[in-house]
Amino acid sequence: MKLREKINTWIFDLDNTLYSADSGIFQQVHKLMGEFISNNLNMDMTEAKKLQTKYYKQHGTTLRGLMDNHGIDPDHFLDEVHRLDYSIVDSNKMLNQELQKLEGRKIIYTNANKKHVIDVLDRIDLTDFFDEIFDIKMANYIPKPELKPYEQIIDLFNINPGTSAMFDDIAKNLVPAKKVNFTSVWIDAGYENFSDDVEASKEYLDFQTRDLSLFLKDVNEGKL
Repeated sequence: MKLREKINTWIFDLDNTLYSADSGIFQQVHKLMGEFISNNLNMDMTEAKKLQTKYYKQHGTTLRGLMDNHGIDPDHFLDEVHRLDYSIVDSNKMLNQELQKLEGRKIIYTNANKKHVIDVLDRIDLTDFFDEIFDIKMANYIPKPELKPYEQIIDLFNINPGTSAMFDDIAKNLVPAKKVNFTSVWIDAGYENFSDDVEASKEYLDFQTRDLSLFLKDVNEGKL
């Protein structure tokens, strides 16, 4: 069965998925995270960056590590690290056209907060396009790839996993997606994510692509 016939719910990660990974947004986020840790935990920037990386690897997000180990207020952290110059993000006309052609619900599932999602969607000309947004706050600050929020999003939005597809640029985030019976699509953004484990995730990936626009074009044309 073709994907366009099988799938009626399309679940997309946001960052480095609905816009180009080389935009520079994440470089800004990483810099602000380091500054936040340095300022709030009174350590120099070198140690702050080490802790940032350690927590990201161990906890799924730097935020989770800061919450668990230092009692950091999550909303304060998210506000600070999303003080970004969004003008560097541009829309992808072809991607937007192919997204518009998809039949069914479109949902964003992100480890970021809703304000960041809204700011990005405004820049990429997809304001009010998505039916639902599931952010880190709605997930009780439990990040991908923990299984619990995947089960939560299914219940919250009454999703049938067997007719749903999830897209993410981090392969290991698709392992639990496949475990709950989503069709999994990895966007290989062409960069090495230091926390990802592509080899261990491969058996859980139904599809992979270097270009989401072309992938969705093939879906819409019935080639997949």
